[in-house]
Amino acid sequence: MKILFIGDSITASERNREDPKDLGEGYVKIAAGKLRLLYPDTEIEVLNRGVGGDRTEHVLARVNEAVKETPDICVLQVGINDVWHFGEKFSPGAFEENYRAIVRALKEGSRRVVILQPYALKVGDKSRLRPALAKANGIIGKIAEEEQVRLIPLDEIFTGVSQDIDPALFAADGIHPTHRGCRYIADLVIKELKKDL
Repeated sequence: MKILFIGDSITASERNREDPKDLGEGYVKIAAGKLRLLYPDTEIEVLNRGVGGDRTEHVLARVNEAVKETPDICVLQVGINDVWHFGEKFSPGAFEENYRAIVRALKEGSRRVVILQPYALKVGDKSRLRPALAKANGIIGKIAEEEQVRLIPLDEIFTGVSQDIDPALFAADGIHPTHRGCRYIADLVIKELKKDL
């Protein structure tokens, strides 16, 4: 079973891009370790193809190279940089076009696609991202339904759990997950991947 993670810095998490086997220090590495413990008799290969700063246009430009690695399952996490970078100039049309093309390429190159919804927690000035993020997540939800791929609604989940817990414990800057945030994301991903293992 080969599982490929592709996305931005939340997925990359300081991975060494010179080493194709490096998993970084975030949720991908944690998920890989837990999966191997949970399924010791299953050969599981995990690949991290996250790149810090990537927007949908960047992931789209390299998605075909990623699927050449013949993954069984692809986990996609991208979108927050589109929102962060463009702000009020966020273009729903361009975002939808890019995101749908990525999902379709991943579907063609694997058996299963899982989407991680981008999120922004109420830390510092990140609340200003909410209007554009709501549009992006609406688009992602529509694409997930129409393309029949699985969606983990991270923004909704983190918004819920941070009602009673300081959101900075999950992401100190509201975007990049702390170790606790990474563990939480990893557990949500594993719960979804278990359906295919």
